[in-house]
Amino acid sequence: MITTLFAVAAGASQTPFATVSSNLPTQASIKMERRKTMWGTRAVSLAAKPNSSYFAIGLEDGKVLMVDAAGKAATKTFTGHAQPAYALGFSNDGKYLLSGDEQAKIFLWDTTKASKVREFPRDRGHTRGISSLWFAKGDKTFISVGKDDAFAVWNTAGGHPVKKVVGEPANFYDGYYSATGALVTATQREGVRFYAPKTFTKAAAITIPGGQGAMGFAMNPAGTLGVALGRDGNGYVIDLKTKTRVNTLKGHTDYVTGGAFTQNGKYVATTSMDATMIVWEPKSGKVIMKLTDRSYIGSPVVFTGDGKYMVTTNSSDVVEIYTLTPTQKK
Repeated sequence: MITTLFAVAAGASQTPFATVSSNLPTQASIKMERRKTMWGTRAVSLAAKPNSSYFAIGLEDGKVLMVDAAGKAATKTFTGHAQPAYALGFSNDGKYLLSGDEQAKIFLWDTTKASKVREFPRDRGHTRGISSLWFAKGDKTFISVGKDDAFAVWNTAGGHPVKKVVGEPANFYDGYYSATGALVTATQREGVRFYAPKTFTKAAAITIPGGQGAMGFAMNPAGTLGVALGRDGNGYVIDLKTKTRVNTLKGHTDYVTGGAFTQNGKYVATTSMDATMIVWEPKSGKVIMKLTDRSYIGSPVVFTGDGKYMVTTNSSDVVEIYTLTPTQKK
């Protein structure tokens, strides 16, 4: 089944329409339709605010926007970065937003006032740009991953990192706390590594076939299942409790660079340098739909915290908002 998505903005016909393809019958359990194209808004990063329709956008000029996907509230602008913020992360209560830029600066923002709360010191932090930020449960600490092949654990209240781990080298991509408390990160060396929650010593690793490793990692909201984004074009589904590989998602033809789960964890979207995005049922490996006309460097993708929208970018890196039917909330 091929469904052409509807253009919703003036001048949209000047850009080729993306298409969604599905191998499921018409009673497929999830559908998506393009709601809005934010012409002129080119994103380098995206993040979704928990339990809401808001999401954040990192722009090429260093600004960060907080946008209501439902279109009911005004956009907020966060200014202060001199370089693009390739890493964004909301606190679990939605009160704060972290942003990390190419100068290795990390800012903490008040999302209500759109004001900077603090900047974290760099002299013991990262020496290259920030690529990932993630709050721990309770929001008292957070993880940063840098392009210097290191991750750091910080107190949200401020100060130097309480722990910094270098990859030896492994090339770390993304960092999360799983449901068991372990820190999970993707590596170019093996594929996935697990670090003990208190000592942050290496506890386990999962090597994905072919020896190419991973470009990133996506985790479901429950912290029980993840997908390693393979350099071989595959997604590798990982059970985070048993630390085992349980499935392989085959469908992309180039590096898989981005991924996000729906809020209920039923589906995962992956994006690739083959200019496509695929939505999967992770455990069965079934392709739910495929979106074309994506970025050839890989498009970011998030699902909003209320489960009603998916946000990604097209081949021009312009932000697009899609409506999900039915809502994919927790």
